[in-house]
Amino acid sequence: MSIAAPWMAADQTAFAFRHRRRKPADLVSLCVTNFNYGCYIIEALDSLAAQTHPDLELVVVDDCSTRDDSVALITAWMEANHARFWRCTLVVHTRNLGPSAARNTAFRHAGGAFVFVMDADNMIYPRAIARLHEAAVDGGFDATYCQLEYFGKEQRIGSADIWDPAQIVRENYVDVMALLRREAWVAVDGYSHIDEGWEDYDFWLKFIDRDFQAAYVPEILCRYRVHGNSRTTNEAWVAHESLRAIMAFRHPGLSARYRPAPAVTKP
Repeated sequence: MSIAAPWMAADQTAFAFRHRRRKPADLVSLCVTNFNYGCYIIEALDSLAAQTHPDLELVVVDDCSTRDDSVALITAWMEANHARFWRCTLVVHTRNLGPSAARNTAFRHAGGAFVFVMDADNMIYPRAIARLHEAAVDGGFDATYCQLEYFGKEQRIGSADIWDPAQIVRENYVDVMALLRREAWVAVDGYSHIDEGWEDYDFWLKFIDRDFQAAYVPEILCRYRVHGNSRTTNEAWVAHESLRAIMAFRHPGLSARYRPAPAVTKP
């Protein structure tokens, strides 16, 4: 699989803990990717430790942070809080590979049947994993996602809505913060690297390509931090039109499959 390509830089395990008890049946893996977000990462981790879902695994991937003491901060937090999790792992990339590779590294270390993805500058409410997991299991879905709350430099509610492949092909409204069935991630070959961003949009389009089913949980469960250093702010919006063209090129079948029907003119 390309997500485990041999030319990728090696990673190192900086912290590892595992309970002696058998792996729980309802284990959910929480995968956090970090790059120079030492000022935010502790809040993100605290929000994960506060989850009401009991059986959790935590995998943090640091994508070679060089401008702050992220690794030391995460290590210290894990040393103090590892007992909350069935397994707790910190993986450090030896060179910066970008968010897609960091997420794929996290998935490769994840042991749960379901995996929740989050960037280190965001947070989730205590009931988030329990609600998303309940919906995924009860409905037999390959992914579940929720409504977002934007906070920081901007305060508003997100634009998430029911899973509608035709609408998503036209405009993405599903964030990367979602609970995914690990088998589905494997089937779509993980996340792909896109230079200017939109890796999450590309991932959902691959989901639709394979006819996987996702479900919208209409609750505000996740918090998206708006700040001047985010990759979305600095790169993706600037390259909006070129990224749209890239998505159409990467998924030509979807554009044809979900193209609106031509209007019928009366004679």
